[in-house]
Amino acid sequence: PDFFKQQLTAGMEPAKLLATLVKTREGCEEGVRNLSLEWLVTYAEKKPKWLAKSVPTFAPLTLECCMNLMLEVEAGEDELKAWVERMDDEEGEEDSDELYHNGEEAIDRVVEAMSMESVSSALFQLVAQFASQEAWQAKLAALTAVKQTVEYVEETEHMNEMAKLLLAHMDHPHPRVRYTALHA
Repeated sequence: PDFFKQQLTAGMEPAKLLATLVKTREGCEEGVRNLSLEWLVTYAEKKPKWLAKSVPTFAPLTLECCMNLMLEVEAGEDELKAWVERMDDEEGEEDSDELYHNGEEAIDRVVEAMSMESVSSALFQLVAQFASQEAWQAKLAALTAVKQTVEYVEETEHMNEMAKLLLAHMDHPHPRVRYTALHA
């Protein structure tokens, strides 16, 4: 990890390039996108204190990548039926919505590694930004971020805001949004 310190401090490279790959939907394979996110998350896990102090824009960039991957949920009726069937199946199907699940896992890892104290501002801004969008996928991403990170929140005010957000989406028209709001 020390190899990249100078480049990260000077111009946020290779983090910016990797973040661009994570956010690229067309013309970039899922495997490349997943590996790019994995580099960002692993670096956050290996150098959390240094990043928080020396490269304060790293965590917000990484969290934004996680949120963008959580937007990648299939929207059709057939996909919704398949999701419902997976909810009934105890084993579940791990391959479905792989990018979404990688973003979900990664946001938890980043917040755990870097501490809620250092990432809370960026995280809550992203959650609010995504929750205010019309698309159900964006609302799902916001609620998933809450679900994955609520265990690290200690301030009562933040807990209350998260609870209000979850309660506001319990009667959302889309079942996946309702399900996440209820299970967060």
